[in-house]
Amino acid sequence: LASLGYSTGSLGIMLFDAGLLALVTAPPVYWLVLNPVHREYEKRLKAESEAEEMTHMAITDPLTRIMNRRGITVGLLDAMAQAERYRTPLTVAMADIDHFKEINDTFGHQAGDRVLKDIAALLSDALRMPDKVGRYGGEEFLIVLPHTGLVPGRKIVERIRASVSKTSFDLGAKKARLTISIGVTQFKPGEDLEQLMSHADKALYDAKKGGRNLVVARKSR
Repeated sequence: LASLGYSTGSLGIMLFDAGLLALVTAPPVYWLVLNPVHREYEKRLKAESEAEEMTHMAITDPLTRIMNRRGITVGLLDAMAQAERYRTPLTVAMADIDHFKEINDTFGHQAGDRVLKDIAALLSDALRMPDKVGRYGGEEFLIVLPHTGLVPGRKIVERIRASVSKTSFDLGAKKARLTISIGVTQFKPGEDLEQLMSHADKALYDAKKGGRNLVVARKSR
């Protein structure tokens, strides 16, 4: 090649130019093959995107835009499995809006929906990155705190309770202060979901019975 006056670099450029020319001047049959492949690739991308969106919708509460009962339950089961496997602490909390029925009865369901959305946003903003929150049902919210023991977990939800009590909520006809009650418990290795949720429910019941606007922690036995 050198004797002919061509360097290795110039030969590479010539070959690239030749390949580009061949592509541009390729017969129509080439594009008949290429275009269907490209369309199939785009269809697959669209199908994957739609599947992801459907999965997201299946675990998302349409009103509050946080996880629904199914989604947060799956998140809790995953956190329980991780805590069991790696022997790390896990705290869960059940929060309930105090006197929520009175809000609906007095100001209407639209006001109640606004309260649910506002409190869901407040809970989401107050939690850390690995934490999870979901609307468990009605006016109840389940909070999952991985890698967190009962004492620090109680401090986290106590801050949430205090923050809610200091917030002025729009009820449409007026603004009002509302409160939440929270029951907290720590996962014990070997417990199943029903046992863990039973402890959280009993702690929430104690908070309601104690006068509401309280955080009550209950240890697993």
